[in-house]
Amino acid sequence: MQITKVQAYPVRVPMRQFSDAYSDYPMGQFVLVEIDTDQGTVGFGEAPCTVTVGFYGETLETVTAAIRNYLGPKLLGEDPLNIRKATSLMNSIHGAAFIAKTGIDTALYDLAGKALEVPASTLLGGSQRNSIEAASEIAIVNPEEMVREARRLIELGFKVIKVKAGRNADDEVKGIKAIRDAAGSDIELRVDPNGGWSRLDTLRALKVLSREEISYIEQPLPGWDLEGLAWLRKATGVPVMVDESVWNPKDVIKIARAEAADIINIKITKAGGLKNSLAIYTTAEAVGIPCIVGTELESCVAVAAKLQLAASLENLPYACEFTELAFQRMAVKESLQLENGALKVPTSPGLGMAPDRQLIDQNTVSL
Repeated sequence: MQITKVQAYPVRVPMRQFSDAYSDYPMGQFVLVEIDTDQGTVGFGEAPCTVTVGFYGETLETVTAAIRNYLGPKLLGEDPLNIRKATSLMNSIHGAAFIAKTGIDTALYDLAGKALEVPASTLLGGSQRNSIEAASEIAIVNPEEMVREARRLIELGFKVIKVKAGRNADDEVKGIKAIRDAAGSDIELRVDPNGGWSRLDTLRALKVLSREEISYIEQPLPGWDLEGLAWLRKATGVPVMVDESVWNPKDVIKIARAEAADIINIKITKAGGLKNSLAIYTTAEAVGIPCIVGTELESCVAVAAKLQLAASLENLPYACEFTELAFQRMAVKESLQLENGALKVPTSPGLGMAPDRQLIDQNTVSL
């Protein structure tokens, strides 16, 4: 089997506005990747582009160009089942382009699973569970709106809520306290400043938030400040999750040596695909740090990729993030509904979900 064509379709879809410490996101954006073969098997992947410039320095335009002009042509004639080689070829021609590589990587896993008639979780080592507990985020809004948003998420069926922060620690702490008062003790609360708080901000905030029974604080300090993260863990006793501090397995080792984190948030897009995400998990498991699978406000089949990855992880003590379900209509044919706060893992070959081509065609942009 050989790859005969790699196509990229840039898409913008309506989305409820989302804000974090980096920027505001008024619409969903992604590139649908389609990989065709000489035997007729087709794989679909997604390069999520909603969270772009502020975090990755990439845009819908640059991701589309990277796939069409550089990465895709390099893979023509290659065996789509040899994902390791495909990854090496992409790395040889483009040193970054994490989002674009994610789109191709997930399409290859979809294609390989279909060719072998197994779900992608099998290719990642085998499924360990049938459903994944789901968390959603609350965007940065004023304290009063935070309570309304929390109630909305609870009505949608989420039992785990992560509050975005990083712009004004005092207001954000007030909002989190108000959420706890309104939601009660049955809802798990997490807080994520996205590196936007200072050491002093965080220390002051955690003196209050530790009484609100938050499960952990995620990346309160910039990704480079491992010393500060380690100091906060010891000074406050509040578990620390890292996101921006970990892009690859080498970063996991640095985190472990610095004793800077209790948990790692794996972002498939940040890792550059499922293959590299699994390597991060394996390294974290070796040094005794548990992981979750996080959100990048995915809009299409990347949500299935997250479910397949989460299903394959032996140790998954925390809910994974599916914020996208609360903010937009997903561009997939399958229904995605929470059942007792969890999502079922697709069992069909490949990623297990098909793109909604009608919705995608209606919202494809010309680049």
